[in-house]
Amino acid sequence: MISEEAVIEFMELYEKKFGKKLTRQESYDQASRLINFVKIVCDWGLEDRRRKVKLADFPKGYHLSDGNTYNCPICRTQIKDGTTWYDKNGNKCLNCQKALDRKIIPGYVCRNADSWYSISDFDYYFKIKSASVRKLVRENKLKARIIKDEAGKPHFYVFLIKDNPGILPPKPESYLVKDDKGYVHVEYKEADIGRLLELINKPQKSQNETREPTP
Repeated sequence: MISEEAVIEFMELYEKKFGKKLTRQESYDQASRLINFVKIVCDWGLEDRRRKVKLADFPKGYHLSDGNTYNCPICRTQIKDGTTWYDKNGNKCLNCQKALDRKIIPGYVCRNADSWYSISDFDYYFKIKSASVRKLVRENKLKARIIKDEAGKPHFYVFLIKDNPGILPPKPESYLVKDDKGYVHVEYKEADIGRLLELINKPQKSQNETREPTP
């Protein structure tokens, strides 16, 4: 429970910060949500700390057998218990973990999402469909780190920005926009994808065109 003194203090701080006076009920509701949010953050921090301490006994990693469902930070696949693997790079699916172990992808992709693109990112940021991206990969115009599944088939594509200099721009910077109805949504600053579009629109030369003429 939040004390009356705390509710009043929250009302005063909110008015000073945002220039709007809340009712007692509004102040109580917002203070409650803030406390719940802080509790979630603190609980997550304690759990993360416990996991890192456990790595001292299992330096190569271990399964998270807590019954919770997670998303792999790389391929976004849902994982749980035996399909998880937690190590210094965080919690991942087994396919992505094998790719890390085999040096197919670097460890920083787990921590720095701004350093690479997925196939879906091309559509999300630039409206470039997956078929066009895969075509560039087949034509060796775009370099992809391919994560494979247990059957040896492609599971996920990672496009490192550093692997494709002059072609892939930095991840577009986001900013908030409020519409006429007061709703806020995210938009992204324009990125230079001229070279990428040029490769997509450039026709592939046939073998006859690339073959040297016979003397």
